[in-house]
Amino acid sequence: MKNYLFILLCCFLFACEQTEPSPPETLEDYIGQNTRLPLVRDSLIACAAGGQENFMIDEERPISIFYYPEGNATNFMYYETATIDADPGDLSQFKIKLLPDAPIFNGYLRHFSREPTDQNIWCRVSYTKNNRLYISNAIRLKYDDFPSEFNPELLTIDQTENLSPVFNWQAGRIPENAIYFQVVSDTENNLLSGTYTFEERFQFYNLENVVLNIRDITPAPTLTSENDYRFLLMGVSSDNWVNLIIEKGFDTR
Repeated sequence: MKNYLFILLCCFLFACEQTEPSPPETLEDYIGQNTRLPLVRDSLIACAAGGQENFMIDEERPISIFYYPEGNATNFMYYETATIDADPGDLSQFKIKLLPDAPIFNGYLRHFSREPTDQNIWCRVSYTKNNRLYISNAIRLKYDDFPSEFNPELLTIDQTENLSPVFNWQAGRIPENAIYFQVVSDTENNLLSGTYTFEERFQFYNLENVVLNIRDITPAPTLTSENDYRFLLMGVSSDNWVNLIIEKGFDTR
């Protein structure tokens, strides 16, 4: 009986010493607590915009961090550095920050919403998918210095071929665009196509100058006659800040 009580006491003391791991404070901590998940870098597509007029306006949270939750991705997380002087390659500098996030284009894309910041900082996004942990490239938030420009006047649409319109645009006032992201959506806000080009031109649905296609499906997306659509463009710099936003409707009548 004494031996039995001694064993119970030892088990109780051992259990008391087993504490739950502390919540991760940084991206490095989060990765360390999920070592069972292989780490996938740089394939999570993300960028940020803020300060523009007439597009996704939120006075309290004017910065949007957009990302593509590929496939069955879950556990969406956001991290940022304290200052711009932090090394963007040092994951211990990226602290977890709880921000509201919401779907756009009926969930095909998502975005975190952040309050304004008066200094440049770095941020990253992560999610898990198929038992892997994905992290984005570092994004430089430049809300105060280079607010995103919303300017539909820079877009022209050539509808000589009514169901294959050609979209041409100008670079805008911030000459730092490294790549352009285009979305064509329908009246129910469904994303029909999502493409990237280096050129200031895209024709629906010609992929000759497309360098990345986030909706590579068969059969290819098509437009139909007598319908309304919307075109969205983002000009993105090499540090993943959105310099230019264009949104304009068009129809196939």
